[in-house]
Amino acid sequence: MTLGTTVNKPNCLIVGAGICGLIVATILQGQGWPVTVLDKGRGLGGRLATRRLRHADQVGCFDYGAQYFTVSQPAFQAWVDQWQAAGVVTPWGQNFAKVDGTIRQTDKVAYRGLSSNRGLAQYLAQNLTVFHPVRVERLCWQKGQWWLEGDNAQDWQADIVVLTPPLPQSLDLLAQSQIALPTDVDQALAAVSYTPCLALLALLEKPSRIPAPGGLWGTGEPLVWLACNENKGISPQGHAVTLHAGPQFSQAYFSASEAEITAFLLAAAAPWLGSPPLTTHLHRWRYSLVTNPYPDSYLSLDQPGPLYLGGDAFGAGKIEGAVLSGHAMAEQILSHHVP
Repeated sequence: MTLGTTVNKPNCLIVGAGICGLIVATILQGQGWPVTVLDKGRGLGGRLATRRLRHADQVGCFDYGAQYFTVSQPAFQAWVDQWQAAGVVTPWGQNFAKVDGTIRQTDKVAYRGLSSNRGLAQYLAQNLTVFHPVRVERLCWQKGQWWLEGDNAQDWQADIVVLTPPLPQSLDLLAQSQIALPTDVDQALAAVSYTPCLALLALLEKPSRIPAPGGLWGTGEPLVWLACNENKGISPQGHAVTLHAGPQFSQAYFSASEAEITAFLLAAAAPWLGSPPLTTHLHRWRYSLVTNPYPDSYLSLDQPGPLYLGGDAFGAGKIEGAVLSGHAMAEQILSHHVP
C-alpha cells in the first residue's frame, strides 16, 4: 500500500501503537503529515494495557500493564495537562501503602487513565490511521522508499519509518531484514536490558482488602505490587485485583505453567484478597521494565533510508520516557525532513 501525501510532505509509517508511537503520529499528523500506524496487538497501547474478565454478573476491568505514571519533566507535564483538560487522565494518589503497614513516601503524584490506562491510548489514536493486528515481518529500502511486508500479505510503502516496539523486537526485525547497524550503535543497543513481569488478574467474590486508593507495594519478591482496580475507580462492576510479580520471581517462573504461577501468587497475596477468585488470567510481560536504557531519547539512521528507533528503552524510560522519546523523534523528523 502506498501511503498518501499531503502537499508533498513525506509520509511516515510507525511500527507500534504504544504511547511512543502514538505521540509521534499525533505530532506529525497535527502538522499535516500523512501518517500510518501498524501494531501487532489486538488492542492498542502496548503496556497501557487493560482487560476485562467476566463471571456471572461480575465484570472486572483490570489495568495489567503500566499501573500509573508520574511526571518529572516540564515537557511531559504539558502533555499530562492536556490529557487532564480533555478528561482522559486524573491523579490517582501519592504515598501508597506497603504490605508492612508503612507508607512509601514520594513527592510525585501518580496519574492514571480516567476510564482505564488503555483509554489514554484510545484517546490518542481516535483520529489516527491505525491498522491492527498487523505484524511487520520485513523492511526493505528500494528505489528511494521503504517497503514493509506484513503478515497479512499486505505491503506498505513510506518515506520514513519509525520503530517503537520493545527494542529486542525492533532489532530482530532489522536482523530479519538484513539491515546492519554501525558497530558502535549495535553494541550500545545490545547493552539495553529488561526485566520480565508476570501479571496475574484475579476477579474476586468480594471486595479486596487493598486499602484506598487501590495500590499496595509488596515486598518485592514474589510480589512487587498489588492493585484493587475497584478502588482505583475503573472496575465498578467487579472486584478486580492485579498482581505484579517481582523481577526475580518472574524470571525464574516465566516459563512455568499458568496453574503453578497462579497458585503461588494467590497464596502470596492471600492476606489482601479477602475472598477466593472467581476466575483468573495470567499475562507474561517479557519486556516489562527497562533496567539499562539507551542514553539518548531516540536513535536516527539515514542508511539505507530514514529510520528512527524510540520508546521506553531510550532516555528516561517508563511512560514519561516513552512520551519524551516520541516527542523528540517527531520534532527531529519535522526539522530534518523538510518538504
